[in-house]
Amino acid sequence: METTRIVIVTGGAQNIGAAIVARFKSAGDTVICADLNPPVATGVEFHRTDVTEESSVANLMAWIAEEFGHLEVLVNNAGISIEAPIAETTESDWDRVMAINVKGAFLTTKHALPLMRNSAAQGPAIVNISSIEGLGANPLHSAYAASKAAIAAFSHNTALEYGPYGIRCNSVAPGWINTPFNEQFLSQYPDRDAVDVAIAALHPIGRLGTPEDVANTVFWLASSEAAFITGQEVIVDGGRLAKLPLPDLAQDGAQQ
Repeated sequence: METTRIVIVTGGAQNIGAAIVARFKSAGDTVICADLNPPVATGVEFHRTDVTEESSVANLMAWIAEEFGHLEVLVNNAGISIEAPIAETTESDWDRVMAINVKGAFLTTKHALPLMRNSAAQGPAIVNISSIEGLGANPLHSAYAASKAAIAAFSHNTALEYGPYGIRCNSVAPGWINTPFNEQFLSQYPDRDAVDVAIAALHPIGRLGTPEDVANTVFWLASSEAAFITGQEVIVDGGRLAKLPLPDLAQDGAQQ
């Protein structure tokens, strides 16, 4: 049985981040939600953190050092997306996405590494949240997709550079996950049942993912059961990327 770990989850106040917080908390770990907003869940340590500001991240890690002295798990989950064609994406919007999604992961990793190299840290691991949009494209998401591809590459480098210190680093690439934001997006369609059927058909597993699907994968990658896994991107998409599109052909007279 693993001992209690010190865990940081950035962007842990809502959606996938909240599910990740809950998963580690259910295992008895000490979980710190590093976010601009406090988590709804009780029994979770909260440290207000702006991951785009190095001083804010440094303050978080200084607090961790004072309170606990070491760190076992860092989950870089904080992220945003915008929707705009490339020609209409503003420089400020591009910079904001990159600052939160990429720079934030860089800063938290940079300042967490000394705590994870502490001899008291048992099996230290970093898990970054990327996306299948770093592997394939959805329209109007160029900034988000570029940022998530960068996260996967950054994870590879982190694994390479800090593996000799016993620190593992992997990324998790979620597919279409049913969050409250997703529900709001889908509610705009008048025939919601037809939309649900069409979306389910994209996935061989026959449904959208849940935040818990992602959280369980993150938890496993941070555990000793994944002790020989590092530098990998684990896709959690219900098989969506594995499904090649086929034309909608009539079946009458078709050869089987």
